[in-house]
Amino acid sequence: MNFIEMLNYFIGLIHTLIRFLPLGVYFFTYFSSALYKDLRTAILLIGLIINDLIGYIFNKYFSTKLKRDACSIFGKEGDKSPGFLINPHTEIMSFICGFYFSDMYYKQKLDNLPFIFLLTMLFLTIWSRVTIGCKNMKDVGFYLITGLMFGVIYYYFVSKYYLEAEKGKLEKETCELGYNNYRCDEIKDGTVIIKDNSQNNSNDEGDEDGGDDEE
Repeated sequence: MNFIEMLNYFIGLIHTLIRFLPLGVYFFTYFSSALYKDLRTAILLIGLIINDLIGYIFNKYFSTKLKRDACSIFGKEGDKSPGFLINPHTEIMSFICGFYFSDMYYKQKLDNLPFIFLLTMLFLTIWSRVTIGCKNMKDVGFYLITGLMFGVIYYYFVSKYYLEAEKGKLEKETCELGYNNYRCDEIKDGTVIIKDNSQNNSNDEGDEDGGDDEE
């Protein structure tokens, strides 16, 4: 096998990976939420389902025709059924990017590894779908914008629950006890509890003053 054949094999492998990428995302979020009871991935899974339902309605309303041979995960050429995972690959990856980028923006913290990984997967998805003729640049631009927009909007509505699910066990056990005489501050690489004793101190001083008056 010469270099050209190896390169073609590698490119074909990338196209195959990208083709089944949305299905892999679905399986990852499902197993992560079911086996590890990760509420964050459950929230993302719900968002993917809602996003897919919106895509189904959009494609049915506008009668969008898809190339069933190489551009969809399931189905065959000439198949008129909507099939499963009707949204284009670019739209799905853009939705995921929009969701996680919104999370980073909300926290005012850039997580380098996920950020680079998501951008790389989005770029490979766009490159793959354009290279094999599934989408032109006009379609890519449309689905890129709509996917990012839906991801940002979805995060806006679920951010409270997502951030709540992201809290660690230590923080939940120490900061959610229902008391109002302390506060919890998060410091980059951990959680620190800062107890506010101002109310107790003022009460103690009041008791001491009262004792002096009695004397």
